Amino acid sequence: MIRAVQSCLFAVLFLLPCAGLFSQEADSLKEIRRQIGILVDEIERLKLGEVAEPAYEPQRGLGPAAAKVYQLKKTGVSVAGYGEVVYENYSEKRDDNAAANKPDKIDYLRNVVYFGFRYNDWILFNSEIEFEHGSTGKGGEVSVEFGYLELMFSRSFNVRAGMVLPPLGIINEKHEPSTFFGSLRPQVERSIIPSTWRTNGIGAYGELGSLFNYRAYLVEGFNAKNFSDADGVRGGRQSGASARAENFGLTGRLEFTGIPGGILGASFYRGNSGQGQTDSLGTIDAATTLWSVHAEYAWKSLEVRAVVAGAMVDQAGRVSALAGKTIGSEMSGWYVVAGLDVVPFFRPGSEQSFSPFVQYESLNTHATVAAGFTANKAFDRNILTIGVSYKPHPNIAFKLDYQDVKNAAGTGINQWNAAVNYLY
Repeated sequence: MIRAVQSCLFAVLFLLPCAGLFSQEADSLKEIRRQIGILVDEIERLKLGEVAEPAYEPQRGLGPAAAKVYQLKKTGVSVAGYGEVVYENYSEKRDDNAAANKPDKIDYLRNVVYFGFRYNDWILFNSEIEFEHGSTGKGGEVSVEFGYLELMFSRSFNVRAGMVLPPLGIINEKHEPSTFFGSLRPQVERSIIPSTWRTNGIGAYGELGSLFNYRAYLVEGFNAKNFSDADGVRGGRQSGASARAENFGLTGRLEFTGIPGGILGASFYRGNSGQGQTDSLGTIDAATTLWSVHAEYAWKSLEVRAVVAGAMVDQAGRVSALAGKTIGSEMSGWYVVAGLDVVPFFRPGSEQSFSPFVQYESLNTHATVAAGFTANKAFDRNILTIGVSYKPHPNIAFKLDYQDVKNAAGTGINQWNAAVNYLY
């Protein structure tokens, strides 16, 4: 009996250290597994982080989605895009009580895909391909909105070549619909600054110290034959498609970014638009000048934007005869828009936003016409837009607004608009 007890005690004394060793080994294996798990997660994060957690923000003169390719840290492909569906409901009568005869419409206005490719740390390609109006079989079209190669030399000097966006106003470069309040782009940035306006060209951009940035391009000129009475130089855009290249233009922009939350800038375009066309007096030059001054300011949940713009067309009488319409020799417009996100007052930190906004714009594409021509009062317009933009996510917007449209001829037609916008 004593020997049996001694044997049990000996076994216990022998196994205790072994049990301790086994326990330590198990703890060590558990720690090793934990560290391996951390390493695996880190590797996955490094491999997928750029795709899984993109930071959408405007940069280098482009909108949030358009700039996605610049987030790539190594060779690879970038894909992004945006789209919008817009419903327009017109009043049955004009301001003068005559029948408007303008049918309501709903349109898958555009679906856009951005494709980019980064060759290395200083060369990339970026492009925007737009599918308009839902179907090419029903009046829609597929267009390249921009497509350029870029050589990134430094913060102060970089080169772009291909199809670029002239840097006038606010909307032409940053035209993604979730970045502005209304269902429709401001009329000033459609008829005075002909957004979206793209051209073949080459130029440079960069920063001047810490307070200024610039962009400047040599681009194809307008074709004055397609200028419009109501929409100014808009129809003269050649959009890089078999464009006549008898005349080129110079466009540029300078911005001051030294105001916290604010941007102040000025931009211009200057070039002949005759494109070698002639009349009884000889070659038509049709020198065309566009200019704009813009401001953007954001403070807490308040956002304000403003643009003042103008256009001048030399030889407007000869251009009017060429186009078969009365083309303004001087055109002008301005607008201001302000929106306030009220969600932070009730749910601080929420990614959602609910922004009532008001926008007022004034434009006249017949501010001055050539001698012998008569200005159309209907082109002297004022538009008040009141609405709301709801974003359940920063890249998705549901919009509803009302536009009170007035003109000097008393023939304005008011309308309701609704839109669904997305960005990815």
